[in-house]
Amino acid sequence: MKLKIRENSISIDDLNSTLSQHFAGKYKVIKRNNVMLGVAKSKNIGAVVIPNKKWVAINGNFPTMERQMIFTVLVVALGILIPLIVYFAFYHKKMKAVETEVAEFIKKQYKDKLID
Repeated sequence: MKLKIRENSISIDDLNSTLSQHFAGKYKVIKRNNVMLGVAKSKNIGAVVIPNKKWVAINGNFPTMERQMIFTVLVVALGILIPLIVYFAFYHKKMKAVETEVAEFIKKQYKDKLID
């Protein structure tokens, strides 16, 4: 999900502290690198938040780079079909739920900085 914002109105540090305070005890917010945050419900379920100059992208994904690499290695080792079936059967709905919840909070918290 991509939310359009006013240019340079949301920084990654501000977003990190706001998400950490709001989701304390429910989700763990991890700074994956200088441009990406991971919001983890568990080791395998979460979302990735990427703030940019003009938008903030929120995608349901594996919250850490290690879990994402393990999934990629499994896709290469087992072929595309089996890991994809497992992903959609067990992870996709839960990741979408985390993505939606984080996106709704960002919309509510930063409504004055969003562009409709």
